[in-house]
Amino acid sequence: MLDYVIESVKKYINRENFKIRFEWFIHKFDLIDKSQTLEASRKNKLHPIRPRKGEIYLIEFGQNIGNELCNTHMGIIMQDSIKNSISSTVVVIPISSSPKLYNTHEKILQEDVIEGKLNKLPSKAKAEQITCIDKARLIYKVGELSSNFIHRLEKRLLKNLDIA
Repeated sequence: MLDYVIESVKKYINRENFKIRFEWFIHKFDLIDKSQTLEASRKNKLHPIRPRKGEIYLIEFGQNIGNELCNTHMGIIMQDSIKNSISSTVVVIPISSSPKLYNTHEKILQEDVIEGKLNKLPSKAKAEQITCIDKARLIYKVGELSSNFIHRLEKRLLKNLDIA
C-alpha cells in the first residue's frame, strides 16, 4: 500500500502548496476519527455536541478549492436548535473580517453580539457561503448573536437564494 501511495503522489510533490494540502489530508483523518468517536458517544439518539441557532463557533473548514473559505474561521450556526440535538451535521454561515462588504454579506456590529466577543468588528456573515459541516469541525463556542441579527441574516439568505 505504501508503494502505491508514494507512486500516486510523486507527480504532485513539487506543486505549489503540496505540503499544506498533504498536512490537511492527515488532519482530515483526525477529524474523521473525531466524528466516529462523537457518533459512538451518542446517548438516547442525541449527539454529544448540541449547538444552538445563532451561536458562533470557531470552525475548521479545511483546505479550499478556488475561492472557497478555508482554514479556521468563525461561523454562525443557522440550523434549528432541535435538529442540532440529533444531527451529526450542522448548517453554518462563515464569518469574515475582511473590509469588503458585498450585497451577499450581512454586517455584524457590536450590538449584534450578545455573548462572547469577535476579534474584529465590524465583521460580516458571508451568506453566499452557507454550508453544511460535520460537527467534528466545530472547535469551540465563541459567542452568540442577537435574534435581531439572525432575522436580518435570514432575510439576506433568502434574498441571496432568490426565495420570495
